[in-house]
Parts: sequence; structure tokens; C-alpha cells
Amino acid sequence: MVGPPADEAGIGWLNDIAVFCVGGGPVAAIVGVAALVNYRRMRRALSAHPWIACSAVAIPPRQGNPRTALRHPQTGDVIPLSVRTLPQRYHLASPDPGGVLWWCGDARTGGVLAQPGGQHLLWARRHRTGRTRRRDVLTADRRGLLNRPQPWQSQAGVGDQLIEGREPDLSYAAMTETARRQAIGDEHGTAPRREPDIRAVPWWRVPALLEISYVWPAVVNAAFTCAMVLTWWLLAKDQDVHVPLILAALSGFNALRFGRRMMTQGVPGVKALVQAARAPVPVPVPVRYVLLPGLDDGLLLVLFAAHGGPEDLPEAAMEVNPPPGPPKHPRRGIPSAVGTVDLHGWLDAGPTVVPWIDGGPLWPRHAYEAVNLNDRRDRECFAALVGGAGAEAT
Repeated sequence: MVGPPADEAGIGWLNDIAVFCVGGGPVAAIVGVAALVNYRRMRRALSAHPWIACSAVAIPPRQGNPRTALRHPQTGDVIPLSVRTLPQRYHLASPDPGGVLWWCGDARTGGVLAQPGGQHLLWARRHRTGRTRRRDVLTADRRGLLNRPQPWQSQAGVGDQLIEGREPDLSYAAMTETARRQAIGDEHGTAPRREPDIRAVPWWRVPALLEISYVWPAVVNAAFTCAMVLTWWLLAKDQDVHVPLILAALSGFNALRFGRRMMTQGVPGVKALVQAARAPVPVPVPVRYVLLPGLDDGLLLVLFAAHGGPEDLPEAAMEVNPPPGPPKHPRRGIPSAVGTVDLHGWLDAGPTVVPWIDGGPLWPRHAYEAVNLNDRRDRECFAALVGGAGAEAT
């Protein structure tokens, strides 16, 4: 409606915007209709079935939508599923580090998948072809799905369809076993990639801190904005073409957004981390650690008392960024799963702590937090991480 009148009136910039709308409008409409259809399916499944925690494995992708296989905790049946979602959400179909996914639905008609906690929901149903389903079941068997322990059912009040709940063993010995089994370190034994020593160089020379500070995306978007404005001025101004200006406006918005994060969160947070990393080691601190994969792409550093036995429970935890490894060896530089750690910084009000392992820092994503296993959320978080290993019946 806008494009032809704008073209006849000679309003070039409005005509350029109409071109973007013609391309993006149908795509947005199709995605919106598909989202509404999935919403109705999810609502029916969630109202008719309980949540069940299932052992799960991701099927190595070939083409199309991501696939996963679940093992029902009561019947032992393997349920191969194909997830219907956008590419930006494919990672949500992978099991959590403990190999667990929540399932709510029927294997024949489809249902809802979610990682433990149910924050992000995905619609999944069995694949159309029986050949693919059989191949996925065989792949899940080869990946050890049938040998995994039954996960702890943390959901309450879901009827008689669930097996008896199990409390996970969160002792130092159980977490050590889980961390070594998951093997997040560099399996090839390559030498770690050392970053510049923060005690000797400015913080912007450390790639991990530069990423945390939001400086790089702000600078890139600002540079692209300037490049588009210059392109329009030199090449498109006389031809009444305004596409470069539209791209410049979009990039400028992103530059302002990242610049605001940089000034309010990124740079102040990085300076606090640098100050903590250069501080002496506080005493006393928990110095034994177990390093587990986090619930996303990070790592969870679980801390235990310096002097204790295998039955000790965790005292604190920190989510940290993995060391940046090269593309061919992304795990290079990740410390061993179990060992000792020095905590630099302050543990008083508003704790700011940087852990040092093997002479190098692991930059935290969140503050140092004491663990309270009497809190249901803390128990469920750690239960998802250990995946029911060593669980004891309540």
C-alpha cells in the first residue's frame, strides 16, 4: 500500500522502507501463524499430561529440525522426537549437562520439551518416517541412553504416573564422579592457550574481558554506521537511494544499545573484576573445587571446604566463562575437573571474587554465592547438573 504511492510521489526513503516491509512482512506472518498453532498444541498437551523428567540424548544432526530421544522413567520406552522450532532455538533441544529433559505429552501425537525448570518450551513430535525413528532409537542406544540412571523427579503433585522421587547425592565424591564422567576438558591433551596476565597488562588486552565489557560490539556497530553513512554520501546521495541510511539507522540503534550496556554494566563490571583479580588471596576460603558444565555454554565452579572428606556438601558456587580456545580446539585451556583453587577478591557484602586455577583466572559471569541446600531451587539446580548420579531414594 505504501510503496507505489511513495514511488509515484518520488519519496525515495519511504519507498525503500516499503521494500523491506514487502520482504519481511510475509516472513513475519508465517512465523507468527506457526507460533500460534504451536501455542494451541502446547496448551492442550500441558493441560492433559504431567511433566516427567526423562533421560535424554541429542541425535547428531544431519538435515532439518533437531532430534532427540527420551527414555520414559516408568516404562523404559525410548521416545524419538523431532523438535519444531526456529534455528535460533535449536540449542534448547539439547539435554542439560546431566542428560535430562522434561517431557509433557504423548509420544504418538506430540508434546512439550523443556530443559529442567521449564523456562523455554519447545513443541516436539515423532518423525514422520518409521525408518528415521528406528535409526534414532539405535543411535540413542549406542550413545548409552539405556544405561543411564533414572533422573530425579523434582515435580510435585503430578499424580501416579511418575516414579518415586529421588534426592540426588550432592556430596563432593558424587560431584567429582559426575565431573570426570562428563569430561569437559581438552580430550587431546593439547597445551592450554594462555591469555595475557591481567596483573601485567591493561584489561582491554585480555580477550575474555573485552568480550564481557561490550566494547567490541559497540565499536563494530558504530563503525558500520559510519561506513553506511559514508557510502550513502559518496555513492547513493545523488541517485536518491536510501538503503544505506536505513542500515545505518539500524546499526546506530545497536551501537547505542551496546554502548549503554558498556557504560552501565560492562566496563564497571570489568574494572571490579580486574581489581579483584589483582587483590591478595583472602583467608579463609573454600579451596577444593569441582568444575561442571553449566546449564548453557558456561561452566559452574562448585566450591567445597579446604579440609574435609568425600561426604562434604558444597559451600558455594560460581558460574564462570570458559577460557577462549581456538576454533579447532575449543576446549583448550579448560582446567581439570577436580582440584584446588585460589579465590582473589572480597567475600564481604557484595562479594567480588575471581578464581585462579593453575596460575590463570576464570572470569565469573555472576557473583560468588553461598549454597543453601535447604532451598528447593538450589537443590533442583544441582540435581540437574549431576543428572541423578548416585541418587538415594527419599
